[in-house]
Amino acid sequence: MVFWGKGKKEREIEYISSINVGECLTQNFEMLIDDVYTIMGVGTVVTGTVLSGMCREGEAAIVKASGSDLETVITTIDVHTKERKPNGCAYRTEHIGLGLRGISKEQIGKGDIVLIKNANQYSMKCSGQNVQAEV
Repeated sequence: MVFWGKGKKEREIEYISSINVGECLTQNFEMLIDDVYTIMGVGTVVTGTVLSGMCREGEAAIVKASGSDLETVITTIDVHTKERKPNGCAYRTEHIGLGLRGISKEQIGKGDIVLIKNANQYSMKCSGQNVQAEV
C-alpha cells in the first residue's frame, strides 16, 4: 500500500507506456555519443541518449566515427533511470551507457553515432497476443 504518490510498479508501467516499445521495434537503433570512457573489466564505454529504436546486449553495431565506420558488439547496457528494472535493453529517449567490444577510446568521440539496423527484427507479447511490428 502506498500512501504518498504512486507505487514502484505503477511508476514502471507508466514509464514503459511513455517509451512506446511497440514503435521502438519498428525503428533502427540510433544513439548520439556524449562521452567515452575506459572502465577496467568492461572496456570502452560510451554514454548518450537513444534517438530512435532499441538495442539489446549482444547485438552487432556500427559506430559512425569521424570519417570511418567501426564494427563492434554491445557487451553491456547500463540504463540511467530508476523508473524500470534492467532487462538488457535500451529504448528511445533513455540516457544509457554501452560497453563496446573491439574499439578503443581514441577511435571515437563526442558527437559520433552508434547505429544498429534492427527495425522490425523483434516482436513482443501483449496481453496474451503476439504483436509483430509491421513492415
